[in-house]
Amino acid sequence: MSLPRYDPRRVFRFSLPHIEIGPRAREVGTYTAGALFTIAWFLMIDAATISKHATPPPDSPYDTVPVHITFVDWIPGLCSTRELSKQVSHLHSVFSGDSWGSDGPAAWRARVVLFLGVALMAGGLAGSLTVLILKYIIPDYVGYFYYGGANVGMNAGIMISAMILWVSQSGGDEYEYQLTV
Repeated sequence: MSLPRYDPRRVFRFSLPHIEIGPRAREVGTYTAGALFTIAWFLMIDAATISKHATPPPDSPYDTVPVHITFVDWIPGLCSTRELSKQVSHLHSVFSGDSWGSDGPAAWRARVVLFLGVALMAGGLAGSLTVLILKYIIPDYVGYFYYGGANVGMNAGIMISAMILWVSQSGGDEYEYQLTV
C-alpha cells in the first residue's frame, strides 16, 4: 500500500474527506452557523445586561455586587469573533488551493493565515476559561458563575459555529457542473 502523493496546491498535507450532506448543505450549514453565532453573542450580552443591573441578595454579607462584567470579559469573545470574520472573508476557496497556485509563497501565506486564525480562536476559548476560573471560581462568588459561564459558552459557540461554517463551505457546490468531453 502506498501513501497518496502530496498535492502542492492544497493547504493541508493530508487530504480532507469530501463531505456530501445534501444539495442544500451549504445553505443549511451557513444558516446554522449564523444562528449559533447569534445565540453565542446573545449569551454574553444577556450576562452583561444582568451584570449591569445586578443587586446583591438580601442575605449577602456585602452591600454592593462584588463582580461585574468588564472589558476583560469581552476580549476572548472579540478574538474568536475576529477569527470567524476572517474565515468568512477568505472563505473556503482561498484555503482549498483553487486560487493559490503551486507550493510557492502564496500557499505558505495561506497556511500561516489559517494557523494564526485557529490559534486565535483557541486562544479566545482558553482566555474565556481563564477569566472564568480566575475571576469567578477562585474568589468563590456564589451566584455570579453565570457571567463566566456565558463567556465560555459564547466562545465555544463561536468556535463550533466556525467549524460548522468550514464544513458546510467545504461540501460540494450545488452550482458545480460536471462537464466531460
